[in-house]
Amino acid sequence: MSIDVIFLGLDGVLFDTEALHLAACNAAFANAGLSIRWTLPALRAAAASHGYARAIHSISALAREKRRLAELQADQHREFHQAILARPPQAQAAALALIEDATAAGTKICLLTDLPAPATSALLERHFGADVNSLFSVVAGGVVFDAGNGAGPYAHALHAIGAAPHDAIAIDTAVPALRAAADAGLWTVSVAPYGTDVVRPRQFITFDALHELQASPYTPDQQRPQPGLHRAA
Repeated sequence: MSIDVIFLGLDGVLFDTEALHLAACNAAFANAGLSIRWTLPALRAAAASHGYARAIHSISALAREKRRLAELQADQHREFHQAILARPPQAQAAALALIEDATAAGTKICLLTDLPAPATSALLERHFGADVNSLFSVVAGGVVFDAGNGAGPYAHALHAIGAAPHDAIAIDTAVPALRAAADAGLWTVSVAPYGTDVVRPRQFITFDALHELQASPYTPDQQRPQPGLHRAA
């Protein structure tokens, strides 16, 4: 089996955006007159189940207030976008090394993220400039991973580039993205942080390690994955 395609998330995979998301969420809470203030572990818990861009949706007290929740999320996105323009986050060195090694081997790199498209463009253009289109085969922002209908974002991307699910790997931090990838038949690797520990790109899985993981007899057969099944880095 080969690795023809690698899907990368942006939050916590390609870029270190945690501090900016934390500030954006707390600013949105303050702007709305709410007493909620998140710590980093609280943000990580919310992001693990909902993704960083939709972390606010984890607040159960607002679950039935759809309009208020939408306004909060929109404000979070505005705050985050302003922050990345003022203080652009650095790309993770290990993720860049993975991209370099993978592209040298002929593997396609695709980016799917639930970050809004304007924020996605701002992050990528700031770091990669005019090379975005040559480096990445697919770039999609504003992706809804848990829509629950249709073929799903990974299947659409694979169809667009003519690749098979069992030859593709998705690397992300959030359950919705990993579940959507597993449901589409991809191999998945979680690099999520937990609590106060950062277990992610500084100890990032390398291109060689991905091949070893794929070839390991101890790796579950993921051609027919169960929802949420993934290997942690």
